[in-house]
Amino acid sequence: MLFRNVLPPVTRNLASLVLLAAVLGGQPATTQKPGKVEGVVTNSVTGDPVKKANVIMQGTGNYSTVTDAAGHFQFDSVGPGTYFPTATRDGFMPGQGKSNNYAAPDRITVAEEQQIKDVAIKLLPLALVSGHVLDEDGDPVVGAQVQAMRYTYRQAGTRQLNPAAFANTNDLGEYEMLDLPPGRYYFRASFQRRQRQVPPRTRSSTPEQAYPDTFYPSAMLPAQATSTQVAAGAQLSNIDIRLRKAPAYHVRGKVVDGRTGQVLRNAMMNLEPRERSYVVMNFSPIQRDGTFDVTRIVSGSYVAVVSSEEVSCEQDVNVADQDVDDLLLVCRPPLEISGTIRTEGTPPETKGSMQQVMLQSMDRNSGGNAVVDKDGNFVVKTWPGVYQLSVNGMAGVYAKSMHFGDQDVSSGRLDLTQQSSGTLNIVMGTDVGEVQGSVQNGNGEPTPGVMITFAPDDAHQSRQDLHYQLGTDQNGKFDYRDIAPGDYEVYAWEGPDMEVVQSPEFRKAFESRATAISVQPAGHATIQLKAIPAADVEAEKNKQQ
Repeated sequence: MLFRNVLPPVTRNLASLVLLAAVLGGQPATTQKPGKVEGVVTNSVTGDPVKKANVIMQGTGNYSTVTDAAGHFQFDSVGPGTYFPTATRDGFMPGQGKSNNYAAPDRITVAEEQQIKDVAIKLLPLALVSGHVLDEDGDPVVGAQVQAMRYTYRQAGTRQLNPAAFANTNDLGEYEMLDLPPGRYYFRASFQRRQRQVPPRTRSSTPEQAYPDTFYPSAMLPAQATSTQVAAGAQLSNIDIRLRKAPAYHVRGKVVDGRTGQVLRNAMMNLEPRERSYVVMNFSPIQRDGTFDVTRIVSGSYVAVVSSEEVSCEQDVNVADQDVDDLLLVCRPPLEISGTIRTEGTPPETKGSMQQVMLQSMDRNSGGNAVVDKDGNFVVKTWPGVYQLSVNGMAGVYAKSMHFGDQDVSSGRLDLTQQSSGTLNIVMGTDVGEVQGSVQNGNGEPTPGVMITFAPDDAHQSRQDLHYQLGTDQNGKFDYRDIAPGDYEVYAWEGPDMEVVQSPEFRKAFESRATAISVQPAGHATIQLKAIPAADVEAEKNKQQ
């Protein structure tokens, strides 16, 4: 498009300079009179002021300062606009500010020459946990690693223990973990004595022993362990873990590339517990001749897993009271699941958005995804297993039906262990519905900033694309105009993390507080929700852990 200059040369040059100055300065050509913002940063547990905290206001402009000895901060020249004040300090979790003049908990708006004096930022103090790692005789174990582990929820909705913090023991067997966020933890110690260098596959004439990974106080499995509730700002000591030696064995074998029959190189083998509720690393390099030797393995049930960029394999392994020899692992390339997507009705006009077909393992942190091309075709690469199947990435449409070969997989559960070949055909619908509503707290007051979740009926729990999340506005209201037809349980949560509410096991404890709705094709529904208090959410999390 062409534009015609109608200004004389001098005027044009002056206008250009003004515009350039405005762009470089990041400010409009007209100057607005600044306002003032001040507040205080406090410890959320004790109420004490937090000095030397870094306070940042980001939004229309960016401002930073440091609190004084009274926890007070002040910005004397703040350009009019909307800002998000935050504070950080060593030993605390970052906190967001709140002014009594605004409903939103993390946003303030500054008008011309306005003075805001009541911004309050509360920082949650982190905890300190210490203890000892001792052997069966009560002697200190030097160089042991201690992990603080807590349950997290994978996208599939299943729980898994994952490390949240680490520490190593000193010469006295002592460890100390600083800056641990509040929560319920399982503390686990692992220790491997340094072995003398011997050739691979060497057999010892004397029985070997090892210290199995041990959960506090002296358990081998999480189900037998004692969990510890760590409060904000707590200082817990004497979290002592006692290790005991156990007979140790080797798992030896060879890895073969199933495509060529030749030995596989440039890969690692990990022996994982069959109970995959927590992660254990028993890695062994694969030698040039394709062999491996995993040492210090105590009795139990495991899965041998080998993966590289091109092939993968896994096999169950039972370790009883002797070495496991001559284990043969045959690795193969990933499965290639091809498919098509077609849309019923007129799809919405969406520029730049891409549809993705996603597979998420039901029991492992693995899966695959593929972008759908302009003709509606895709290919997903993944491994044999049981997956959650979903389609994401485009507003105004939803997966109406899904078939893998002659199997109806519209439930979202795709089993590639029994059938691994076939075409995945997906039909998208455009008759999405709308749900409006509002949320009140226990006092009947509108509740802003609350998370709303829609959970589909039991038959579609595996469909992650049918789990919707949104928030209420400053008046405690919400309006979602892109929901697939079907039956849902709707929840309003005060302050949970997004992972935990994806778990059907967790939501089950709050079913009586959910509101059931049925969304009709191209229909409209209005609901009123009661917010589930954050304290109740946290209590249930602790109970389930």
